[in-house]
Amino acid sequence: MLENVERVAQIALFHGVDTPYEICEVPITDLANTVLVRVNLATICGSDLHTVSGRRSADVPCVLGHEVVGTVAAPTNLCSADGRSLREGDRIVWSLTTSCGACHYCVTKNLPQKCETMFKYGHVQCADENTLSGGFASHIQLKAGTAIYHIPDSIQDEEAAPINCALGTVINGLKTIETYPGETAIVHGAGMLGIYAACYLREQGYDIVAIVDKNANRLQIAERFGATHTYNADTTTNEEISAKLKELTRGHGVDLAVEVSGAPSALPDMIEWLAIGGRCLTLGYVYPLENIPFNVHQLVTKCINLQGVHNYHSTVLKSALSFIEENRTRYPFAELIGKIYPLSEINDAFVHAFRQDIVRIAIDPHAN
Repeated sequence: MLENVERVAQIALFHGVDTPYEICEVPITDLANTVLVRVNLATICGSDLHTVSGRRSADVPCVLGHEVVGTVAAPTNLCSADGRSLREGDRIVWSLTTSCGACHYCVTKNLPQKCETMFKYGHVQCADENTLSGGFASHIQLKAGTAIYHIPDSIQDEEAAPINCALGTVINGLKTIETYPGETAIVHGAGMLGIYAACYLREQGYDIVAIVDKNANRLQIAERFGATHTYNADTTTNEEISAKLKELTRGHGVDLAVEVSGAPSALPDMIEWLAIGGRCLTLGYVYPLENIPFNVHQLVTKCINLQGVHNYHSTVLKSALSFIEENRTRYPFAELIGKIYPLSEINDAFVHAFRQDIVRIAIDPHAN
């Protein structure tokens, strides 16, 4: 039973496109096999922007927000992914999805993020036991089947909040397609995923990590996070970028291309930029869009490996935490959170996030 803890939570309800968020109070219900978490910080992910803009459907009303860090707020019988007890006051981060560990996708395919009974935080209708299911709220209730990890004291909330989506997805994708020291790479998109990809690839031994975007400010930020070359797609043509990349790679083209922009032009551009035997990883097409035409002849004759990856295996979250802890003095991860808004100003926060003048906007539900 809940004892000596808050029994009322504040949530920001999303009712649909062009409708302001509704800030309301709901009772905190004692649910078996859950972990009640007090939300410390939640960041606005690109997929949240897709939902709010209508590019991606959602069952409304719902509580969005899935890049979250929080503190255990009540006793629980659940444990962390490494078997440690979860105690009140423990700072934690958790997997974006739940998994049963027994179905076809969890066992045979080793894709727990595609579990047959998967639950995805910040993506479901707000009702009954799913009332506290998103990060844009004062509290969230984690379900059994969630991979939960303790956050080392050295890691700040601002460094940890985005990793259970953005960094987890990037690391999972790059582990899937594999990385090799000494290779060259191009990253399409200098948002949070692209910036994480740049510094991760550099730490994997890539001497050349180029990045493409239309946002000049984000390209400057990318340089601080390992990008060796930046190209503004508004002022540089695809042909010019291709020529520059070939110049960097002795005429071959790059070994690895990583799409994290969701731009329709990204896939056909990267097929062009890749070397023979190159690998293409796509992570950013997380919303429905029209079919994208690209040069299939090049895909075949250049022997390119095209790999799509969605979300991440829950164990990758531990790798993401370790990456932040080991490299936080080399890269200013906390500075990627450009501004923090209180929950009461979530509508203003989304207006700001849509401007894309900074990489991540955050919500602190307990700020005044």
